[in-house]
Amino acid sequence: MFRFLIVIGVSALTACSNAPIKSKASTQFAPCPSAPHCVSSLETGSKHIAAISINSAQEWQRLQATLLAMPRTEAVERQAQYLHAVSHSAIMRYKDDIELRYSPNENRVDVRSASRIGYYDFEVNRKRIEALREQFNAGHAP
Repeated sequence: MFRFLIVIGVSALTACSNAPIKSKASTQFAPCPSAPHCVSSLETGSKHIAAISINSAQEWQRLQATLLAMPRTEAVERQAQYLHAVSHSAIMRYKDDIELRYSPNENRVDVRSASRIGYYDFEVNRKRIEALREQFNAGHAP
Protein backbone atom coordinates (compact mmCIF):
# COMPACT_ATOMS: atom_id res chain seq x y z
CA MET A 1 0.00 0.00 0.00
CA PHE A 2 2.80 2.41 0.91
CA ARG A 3 4.57 1.72 -2.40
CA PHE A 4 1.32 2.43 -4.26
CA LEU A 5 0.97 5.84 -2.56
CA ILE A 6 4.55 6.76 -3.44
CA VAL A 7 4.01 5.81 -7.10
CA ILE A 8 0.80 7.87 -7.25
CA GLY A 9 2.46 10.87 -5.58
CA VAL A 10 5.50 10.82 -7.87
CA SER A 11 3.27 10.39 -10.93
CA ALA A 12 1.17 13.38 -9.93
CA LEU A 13 4.23 15.59 -9.48
CA THR A 14 5.71 14.48 -12.78
CA ALA A 15 2.48 15.10 -14.65
CA CYS A 16 2.22 18.61 -13.24
CA SER A 17 5.74 19.55 -14.30
CA ASN A 18 5.59 18.75 -18.00
CA ALA A 19 3.70 21.62 -19.58
CA PRO A 20 4.04 25.36 -19.07
CA ILE A 21 0.99 27.52 -18.66
CA LYS A 22 0.45 29.15 -22.03
CA SER A 23 -1.00 32.59 -22.52
CA LYS A 24 -3.34 33.58 -25.38
CA ALA A 25 -0.55 34.57 -27.73
CA SER A 26 2.79 32.84 -27.39
CA THR A 27 4.74 36.09 -27.24
CA GLN A 28 2.53 37.63 -24.54
CA PHE A 29 3.46 36.87 -20.96
CA ALA A 30 0.89 35.14 -18.80
CA PRO A 31 0.27 36.95 -15.51
CA CYS A 32 2.17 35.59 -12.53
CA PRO A 33 0.06 33.24 -10.40
CA SER A 34 -0.78 34.10 -6.80
CA ALA A 35 1.95 31.77 -5.50
CA PRO A 36 5.31 33.51 -4.90
CA HIS A 37 7.28 31.52 -7.51
CA CYS A 38 7.24 33.99 -10.40
CA VAL A 39 8.82 37.32 -11.31
CA SER A 40 8.03 39.51 -14.29
CA SER A 41 8.93 42.98 -15.49
CA LEU A 42 5.24 43.45 -16.30
CA GLU A 43 4.08 42.77 -12.71
CA THR A 44 3.88 45.12 -9.75
CA GLY A 45 4.66 44.63 -6.10
CA SER A 46 6.77 41.74 -4.87
CA LYS A 47 6.62 39.93 -8.24
CA HIS A 48 8.12 42.86 -10.16
CA ILE A 49 11.65 42.66 -11.52
CA ALA A 50 13.22 45.31 -13.74
CA ALA A 51 13.37 44.80 -17.51
CA ILE A 52 16.83 44.48 -19.07
CA SER A 53 18.10 47.53 -20.95
CA ILE A 54 19.40 46.76 -24.42
CA ASN A 55 20.65 48.94 -27.28
CA SER A 56 20.73 46.84 -30.44
CA ALA A 57 19.72 43.66 -32.21
CA GLN A 58 23.27 42.38 -31.63
CA GLU A 59 22.82 42.83 -27.87
CA TRP A 60 19.48 40.99 -28.12
CA GLN A 61 21.32 38.06 -29.72
CA ARG A 62 23.99 38.18 -27.01
CA LEU A 63 21.36 38.26 -24.24
CA GLN A 64 19.69 35.16 -25.69
CA ALA A 65 23.04 33.38 -25.94
CA THR A 66 23.85 34.35 -22.35
CA LEU A 67 20.57 32.85 -21.11
CA LEU A 68 21.00 29.66 -23.11
CA ALA A 69 24.56 29.25 -21.81
CA MET A 70 23.23 29.04 -18.24
CA PRO A 71 23.36 25.51 -16.79
CA ARG A 72 20.52 23.16 -17.72
CA THR A 73 18.74 25.78 -19.87
CA GLU A 74 17.41 25.14 -23.36
CA ALA A 75 15.29 27.02 -25.89
CA VAL A 76 11.71 25.88 -26.38
CA GLU A 77 10.45 28.59 -28.75
CA ARG A 78 12.30 31.31 -30.62
CA GLN A 79 10.89 34.16 -32.66
CA ALA A 80 12.49 37.37 -33.91
CA GLN A 81 11.75 39.27 -30.71
CA TYR A 82 10.81 36.50 -28.30
CA LEU A 83 12.54 33.61 -26.53
CA HIS A 84 10.97 30.95 -24.30
CA ALA A 85 13.48 28.75 -22.50
CA VAL A 86 13.19 26.06 -19.84
CA SER A 87 15.66 25.56 -17.01
CA HIS A 88 15.85 22.30 -15.02
CA SER A 89 16.92 22.15 -11.39
CA ALA A 90 20.03 20.05 -10.83
CA ILE A 91 18.72 17.41 -8.45
CA MET A 92 14.94 17.14 -8.68
CA ARG A 93 14.72 18.21 -12.36
CA TYR A 94 11.94 20.73 -11.64
CA LYS A 95 11.24 22.91 -14.66
CA ASP A 96 11.10 26.70 -14.69
CA ASP A 97 9.97 28.75 -17.68
CA ILE A 98 11.96 31.83 -18.68
CA GLU A 99 10.60 34.26 -21.25
CA LEU A 100 12.30 37.25 -22.87
CA ARG A 101 10.52 39.73 -25.14
CA TYR A 102 12.57 42.34 -26.99
CA SER A 103 11.05 45.78 -27.67
CA PRO A 104 13.54 47.50 -30.00
CA ASN A 105 11.65 50.82 -29.98
CA GLU A 106 11.92 50.95 -26.19
CA ASN A 107 15.48 49.55 -25.89
CA ARG A 108 14.33 46.95 -23.39
CA VAL A 109 13.74 43.28 -22.90
CA ASP A 110 10.82 42.33 -20.69
CA VAL A 111 11.48 39.23 -18.62
CA ARG A 112 9.39 36.57 -16.89
CA SER A 113 10.63 33.56 -14.93
CA ALA A 114 8.29 31.14 -13.18
CA SER A 115 8.33 27.70 -11.59
CA ARG A 116 5.87 25.20 -13.01
CA ILE A 117 5.10 23.46 -9.73
CA GLY A 118 5.31 24.17 -6.03
CA TYR A 119 4.31 27.19 -4.04
CA TYR A 120 7.53 28.94 -3.04
CA ASP A 121 10.76 28.96 -5.04
CA PHE A 122 13.20 30.41 -2.48
CA GLU A 123 13.81 33.34 -4.88
CA VAL A 124 15.34 31.03 -7.53
CA ASN A 125 13.55 32.81 -10.39
CA ARG A 126 14.53 36.30 -9.20
CA LYS A 127 18.14 35.19 -8.70
CA ARG A 128 18.21 33.64 -12.19
CA ILE A 129 17.08 36.87 -13.88
CA GLU A 130 19.50 38.97 -11.79
CA ALA A 131 22.35 36.59 -12.69
CA LEU A 132 21.38 36.90 -16.37
CA ARG A 133 21.36 40.69 -16.07
CA GLU A 134 24.74 40.70 -14.32
CA GLN A 135 26.40 38.40 -16.87
CA PHE A 136 24.93 40.36 -19.77
CA ASN A 137 25.93 43.77 -18.36
CA ALA A 138 29.45 42.47 -17.64
CA GLY A 139 29.72 41.67 -21.35
CA HIS A 140 30.64 38.03 -20.79
CA ALA A 141 30.34 36.12 -24.00
CA PRO A 142 28.85 32.64 -23.58
